[in-house]
Amino acid sequence: MKPNIRGIKRRANTLVWKVFRSLLLTGLCFLILYPVMVKLTASFKSPADMIDPNVVYLPREFTWANLVTVFRGVEYPRTFLYTVLFVSLVSFLQTMSCTLVAYGLARFRFFGRNLVFGLSIFTLIIPPQAILLPLYLKFRFFNPFEIFKLGGTLTGIPLTDTPIPFLLMALFAVGFKNGLYIFLLRQHFRNMPAVLEEASYIDGSGMFRTFTQIMLPGAVPLLVTVFLFSFVWMWNDYYYTTILAPGLPTLNMKLLGMSVGDIGLILGEMGTSVLQSPRFILLITPLVVLYLLLQKSFTESIVKSGIVG
Repeated sequence: MKPNIRGIKRRANTLVWKVFRSLLLTGLCFLILYPVMVKLTASFKSPADMIDPNVVYLPREFTWANLVTVFRGVEYPRTFLYTVLFVSLVSFLQTMSCTLVAYGLARFRFFGRNLVFGLSIFTLIIPPQAILLPLYLKFRFFNPFEIFKLGGTLTGIPLTDTPIPFLLMALFAVGFKNGLYIFLLRQHFRNMPAVLEEASYIDGSGMFRTFTQIMLPGAVPLLVTVFLFSFVWMWNDYYYTTILAPGLPTLNMKLLGMSVGDIGLILGEMGTSVLQSPRFILLITPLVVLYLLLQKSFTESIVKSGIVG
């Protein structure tokens, strides 16, 4: 009996592809996780290990002193609680406002609808440096009667160095990355069957009840994703917070700001270089835990987001 040459070649090609794919994925995972592994191991190195060229990955003298120094220096429990409450409120307001805007753009026809949607997408490609100075002046001299003026006097209520600028921008869907959230939610609502709304209207429901009881429950996985995106970006934001509210006692400001340098000089005899890795670990650990808890909803929403529509 002659061997099945074609079948052997097919199996060989499949095996080669599996090996190549495994090596490629392993290499990509290593490139992504390598900085995290380096920071994690460096968090437990002693000052002697940090200057020893023979200690590369695993510490020779394992110590918790680095983490404890940063933990106590930034008053981590209180700062963490304040940051969670602040970031959660901003993310919730952004998710709520962007959902209303996206639903209106997707299901209602009105003059200028495409222009509004185009402008929301356009905000994603504008460099933040181009709008940061006007944005700062608007909140430094806040005057509701001069919001839409091209010029104006530098008089008004100072809202900088408070959480109010972030809350106002989130409430009116003009916050950071809101164009992306509106795009994702609009695609989802646009792909939902129109018969759902028609059946609700026939049953006597109004627009708001149809939105809250018919359309919104199906968008819960995507709402979770938008909330996660907003939460992560706001949690890690340092650039905007430094300009609009430098005195805000959030975790990123205390860990990434000059206060960590002061901690290294006041509380630690090890110097600020040893404290670089622990503050990184303390900053990203809550995000990792949050992702692990909401991973199912996150992956489900990506599949059902309707971006291909």
